[in-house]
Amino acid sequence: MGGVITQSIFFYATYDVISTILSIPLSYYFTFVLEEKHGFNRSTLGLWISDTITNLAISLVLSVPFAALSLQITDYFGDSFVVYCMIFCMVWMCVVMTVLPSIVSPIFNKFTPIQDEKLKLAIEDLTKKVGFPLDKMYIEDQSKRTGHSNVYITGMPWSKRIIITDTFIDYSTIDEIVAALAHELGHWKMNHVPKRIISYQPQFFVMFTLFSAFIHNRSFYSSFGFADIQPTIIGFYLFYDIYSPVNLFMHFLNNLLSRHQESAADLYAKDLGYVESLCTSLIKISNENLSTFDDVDWLFSAYYRSYPTIAERLTALNYISEGNVSEESK
Repeated sequence: MGGVITQSIFFYATYDVISTILSIPLSYYFTFVLEEKHGFNRSTLGLWISDTITNLAISLVLSVPFAALSLQITDYFGDSFVVYCMIFCMVWMCVVMTVLPSIVSPIFNKFTPIQDEKLKLAIEDLTKKVGFPLDKMYIEDQSKRTGHSNVYITGMPWSKRIIITDTFIDYSTIDEIVAALAHELGHWKMNHVPKRIISYQPQFFVMFTLFSAFIHNRSFYSSFGFADIQPTIIGFYLFYDIYSPVNLFMHFLNNLLSRHQESAADLYAKDLGYVESLCTSLIKISNENLSTFDDVDWLFSAYYRSYPTIAERLTALNYISEGNVSEESK
């Protein structure tokens, strides 16, 4: 059985490499044609090639052990693998979403401590107000690759880092930066990341339970040309295609939860008194990213968008016009 698992891991790694190679033309077109056309691309060809190779290496370092351990669990526990695979996936997600960003991000970008004393003081005042376990504050040099901007939080539960991209600082006031950070702190305060991890467990249960009905089905394998052997990893890839209709529904639920959490984080920032600055920040971000302010069909938006539209977010915050907010929102 060990030989079969080894062959499966080799197949998985080969599949990952081939998938990356096939995606290179689209990645190049996106970066050097679409992004370039709209003024977002700031990457060089050499940097893009380096990033592509690095991303592939990181993907293999992460995905191959994940696949190997998953196959070992399936082989060791037999038909009762469902619960153990769920536990393994939950632990793996916790590691990937909390620990790895602090390790992987410095491979691509340079992080320098914030030097602006007024900005540092404003951030420290906010984090102390909400009890956030702040450890470090950094500026990320994202401008060497793209004109897109971001503010985010990384680190362990007891020691967090605040990251602000230099592109965001370029066009934002201190109040707007702090307001955007208040939104991110809303995610932290309401434990949105742990809730997202927990929300995936029923999905894993459904997927693994359905897969358990296929894993020993010889006719299922033979119908795809695998009459003599039934490798688990091949079976999972074949099953995942059949699982697609269920996955579409799960995708809808994930976006629904994500949109709810984004709205809740906006309201958290509003309750902290940053509603006007948050609204102007959202408008600037939308303008800089060339996003649309138009309302879209609610069903289309609910399925394809993990964030509410800017119009929906401004409406929920009772925004009237630039620089003016209703008395209710205050």
